[in-house]
Amino acid sequence: MRVYGLTGNAGSGKSTVARMLRGLGAFTVDADEVAREITRPGEPALGEIAARFGREVLLADGTLDRAALADRVFSDRASRAELESITHPGILRRIRERLSEAEGEVAFVEAAVMEDRDGPMGSLLDGVVAVTCPAEIRERRTAGREGMTPGRFRRLAASQPSEEEKSDAADFVVENASDVETLRARVLSLWEELRSPKP
Repeated sequence: MRVYGLTGNAGSGKSTVARMLRGLGAFTVDADEVAREITRPGEPALGEIAARFGREVLLADGTLDRAALADRVFSDRASRAELESITHPGILRRIRERLSEAEGEVAFVEAAVMEDRDGPMGSLLDGVVAVTCPAEIRERRTAGREGMTPGRFRRLAASQPSEEEKSDAADFVVENASDVETLRARVLSLWEELRSPKP
């Protein structure tokens, strides 16, 4: 089985592409969903996060306040690296477990950030697919999402690689600035290419 990373900045349509791929028969693992699982109350990672970043990143019921934590790490590279050192081992372990249960020819790991091809995540992958879209369209798409103000979007966008960097680091690019049918056709073309036998 070949495993590809599926990445894209906020509002790019990465999750829509993942849904389309599942509809075509792909097995997908959402790294953000896995991150939520390993930071639930009772999980070791949540205690480590609270110890490092303070109880202000917890809600009254003891669950992780993801918006508050994001505000702490968006603009602080060192804090983001510390958070990743806490969460990434558990995320990678669970992704490996999910992939071991997968059936079929092609699987995808969906994650917002996937540029370190020499790191632990990169060792899982046969290639990377980037979903790209201009920032002004992405900002419109994210408007109204829970906790996503224009200011938060801009801080998030500033903390993520540019669309050009995403494209340059990827093996395949799906451009998503048009309508859903155009996107569907591009995803189908990608799926057929990735499923074809390699020379």
